[in-house]
Amino acid sequence: MTVIPSLSITLMCVLLLIVLAGCGNLDETGTQELVMARVKDAINLDPSHATDGQSLNVSSEIMQGLVAFRPGTFEVMGQLARSWTVSPDGTRWTFHLRPGVTFSDGTPLNAAAVKFNFDRWRLQRDPYHGAFSYAYWVSEFGGFSDDPKNRGVVRDVIADAPLSVIFVLAQPSGTFLRNIAMQSFLIGSPAAIKSDPQAFEQHPVGSGPYVLREWLRDDHITLDANPHYGGAERPAIKTVVIRDIPDQATSVLSIQKGELAMLTDVRSDDAAMLAKEPDIAIVHQPSNNLAYLAMNIEKKPFDNVLVRRAVAQAIDIPAIIHALYGPGTVEGDNWTPPGMLGENTHIKIWPHNVSEAKRLLAQAGFPHGFSTTLFLPTTPRPYMPDPQRLAEAIQADLKDAGINVTLEPLEFGVFLAKIQNGEHSMCLIGWSGDNGDPDNFYYPLLDQDSAVKPYAQNYAFWRDPEFHRLMLAGQRTVDEAKRRAIYERAAQLVHDQVPAISLLHTPVPLALRTSVHGFVPSPDTTFHFELMTTGT
Repeated sequence: MTVIPSLSITLMCVLLLIVLAGCGNLDETGTQELVMARVKDAINLDPSHATDGQSLNVSSEIMQGLVAFRPGTFEVMGQLARSWTVSPDGTRWTFHLRPGVTFSDGTPLNAAAVKFNFDRWRLQRDPYHGAFSYAYWVSEFGGFSDDPKNRGVVRDVIADAPLSVIFVLAQPSGTFLRNIAMQSFLIGSPAAIKSDPQAFEQHPVGSGPYVLREWLRDDHITLDANPHYGGAERPAIKTVVIRDIPDQATSVLSIQKGELAMLTDVRSDDAAMLAKEPDIAIVHQPSNNLAYLAMNIEKKPFDNVLVRRAVAQAIDIPAIIHALYGPGTVEGDNWTPPGMLGENTHIKIWPHNVSEAKRLLAQAGFPHGFSTTLFLPTTPRPYMPDPQRLAEAIQADLKDAGINVTLEPLEFGVFLAKIQNGEHSMCLIGWSGDNGDPDNFYYPLLDQDSAVKPYAQNYAFWRDPEFHRLMLAGQRTVDEAKRRAIYERAAQLVHDQVPAISLLHTPVPLALRTSVHGFVPSPDTTFHFELMTTGT
C-alpha cells in the first residue's frame, strides 16, 4: 500500500492541477510544463557534497560548471568557460570565462565566484567549507589542498583577471579536465552560499537553464525556466515537475494514463510491457554503470581472500541477469563498463561453481560455512531496478554454498550513511559513471584514499599498496597507451583480490510519452530538460 503524506486542501489542489497539466500543457508560446516521475527523492541539492544521481541530476539543471560533457557523450565542451589552455608541463590550466553571465540572484559569475567555489571545496580552513563531506572532491583530486598528510593534485586557484582563472596542479593530470566537467563541480552563487551554506543544500542558486521554485520532500521538486539563462538553448519547457512515486505500479499506471511525460528507473518487465503502448517509447541511457557486491575487509571472515573468492564463485551471475535484467545487460568481467580505456579482455567473471566455493571455504577454515548480513537499499537504482529480488537471488546462491545471509534492507539515505561508516559486512550497491574515465570507477570505489570513515566510498575498505600506486600513476599519466596498460593491471588486481564482486553493467530504461521530443540519452544520466519539447 502506498502511503500518501498529509497535505493541506490548498496544496492538494495545486498538485491536482499539476497532474491534470500532465505531460505538456501548450499555449501559443509553446510548451509550458513537463512532469517526470522517479522512485526516490534527492538527498541534497548542493552538488559539491551530494553523491546520488537523484540529487546531481537536478543540480545540473540549476547550476553550470566551467566545462561540461556534450549531451549524449563524454566529449568535454565549454560551459561557463569559453576557452582554456594548459602549460607545456601540464601543471597550469587557464580558463577564460564567458562575459556577461550572472547567477539567477543577479550577482555576477566571474573569476572571483569560480575561485570562491573551488576554495570552499578544496580548503578545510575556508570559512564556508563547514563539516560537509566533499566526497567527490577527495575521490577525484586526492585530498584537500591544505591537508598536510595528503594535499591532492590541486594546489592553488588564482583569479588573475575578472574573467580568467588559473589552476595550479602538483603534477600533470590525465583526468583533470574530465573531473571538473562532472556534476559535482558546478558553480554556485557565492552570495547564496555565504548567506547560509546549510540552506544552500535545500535551495541552490546557479546560472543554469532552470531555477528551483519548490522542493516538497518526498513528493516533488518544481523547476522554472531561468529568465536570465545565457546558454545557447533557451528552455522551451517553462516548468518541470519531478515527482517521487516510490510504488512502481502506481508510476507505471500514471504514465499509461498520460499523467506523466517521463518515467525513470523502469524495471525490465515494466519496460517490456510499456513498449507495447502506442503512445509510449522506451529509450535507454548507455550502460555506463556497475552493480556490485562489496565485502568489508575490516570484518571477518572477509579479510580472507579465499572467502571472497568463494563468495564470487557461489553467485550465478548469468542466471541473475537472465531473470532480473533486460536486453543489453552484460556480465561484469571488468570493474569498468565494456569498451572503456584499460578494459582487460583476458578477464572474465569468476565462474559459478558451488563445489569450488565450498572447497575454498573449507580451505579458509569454514568447512560448514558461516553466517553474515547483507545491507541493501529499499529503492531502485539505475543499475539495480529491483534491489530486493537481486539480494534474494544472491542470498539463495550463497546458501547453496553454506553461507547463511540475513538481508538488511534500508532507506537509501540511511543505507549510504551506514556503509560509508563501515557498519556492514556486505553491501549491495553500484555506481553510475561520471566522466567516461576508468579512474572514475577505480579510484573512488576501491582506493585507500576513499576508505576514510564516515564518508567512505570504498565500501570494501580494501587498502592495497600496489593498487594505490597504479591509481596515482594513472592520474599523473597523460599518454593514453601508458594509461591503458596501468588500468589493465588494475583490473587484474581487482579480479584476483576480489574486494568486491563486479556483477553486471546494464543500459538504463526510461519511458517517454511519444509527445516528448529532444530527449538525449546521456552516459552520466543527465536529462537536459532545456533541449526538450512536448507536443504533437
